[in-house]
Amino acid sequence: MDDMMRRKDRQLSAKVANDILEKGTICQLALAVQGEPYLVTMNYGYRDSTLFFHCAAAGRKLEIIGQNNRVCFTVVEHGAVLPAEKACDFTMKFRSVVGFGTARVIDGYQEKCEALGIIMAQYAPGSFKFPEATLAATTVFAVDISSMAAKSNL
Repeated sequence: MDDMMRRKDRQLSAKVANDILEKGTICQLALAVQGEPYLVTMNYGYRDSTLFFHCAAAGRKLEIIGQNNRVCFTVVEHGAVLPAEKACDFTMKFRSVVGFGTARVIDGYQEKCEALGIIMAQYAPGSFKFPEATLAATTVFAVDISSMAAKSNL
């Protein structure tokens, strides 16, 4: 767990951070190239300190990763808005993880099937088969997490 959090009273353990990533459904992935940020919202899979994603065989995400494979990500469990009498006293219940890592494209039939299986397991039980034609048209990439921190306001 990286020591990047200002509000130490809201910091969660590495175990809870992993729990949030294991149960989450939406990941926002931040990329940057030539000083320009690019943020995408994606479904994902998580296992063993690695996030897995799939996308089309070409596009801006892959172009950026090809030039700069360092990424930042966040997964948030939304709770509820806590209203207050004054606008600036409103707050939100949540748990979140913010992390950094390095993206890499996954090649090879078996490796792609395993990664797609991890993504599917994030959303549905069971095992799935992936047709070769679909795999050929799909890019799968992983983000190896180098640091992360979890936070809560519950």
